Amino acid sequence: MKRLSIVFASLLFAGSLAAQMKPQPQSPVRIEYTKAKEAAEQAPRISKEEAEKLLKEGKAVFIDVRSENSYSIGHIKGAMSIPGSQLAMRITEIPPKKKIITYCACHHEETAGLAVEILKVHGIKDAAALKGGWIEWRDSHLPIEGMSVH
Repeated sequence: MKRLSIVFASLLFAGSLAAQMKPQPQSPVRIEYTKAKEAAEQAPRISKEEAEKLLKEGKAVFIDVRSENSYSIGHIKGAMSIPGSQLAMRITEIPPKKKIITYCACHHEETAGLAVEILKVHGIKDAAALKGGWIEWRDSHLPIEGMSVH
């Protein structure tokens, strides 16, 4: 009986070690994040002219994927603030049947491109990253709002 208890305890210990050695699955968002440069390069883009036209026609929604602090300082007029790190968790806030235009302040739209890929993973296919992002929009004197806008 003592020998059986030792064997059983050894099997339990070995089993727990084996379970700890199994690779842990990563969330889809984390996997996409590790491929941000690749995802950003593959994401569709939209020019500021086309984006402005769709916005005026009521066919598009801007999503600012920068931090909430950056958004409060200044953002594209009417844009929603959903930081990239919260996008997957707040997907239900995104209006259906409109083109989703993500933007950030990156030079090559990396964060906005990643956001487009996250939207695709969650079933939102009609999305594009704004070429030039916040900086080019602001510098082109297109409609903006926020604390630092006069």
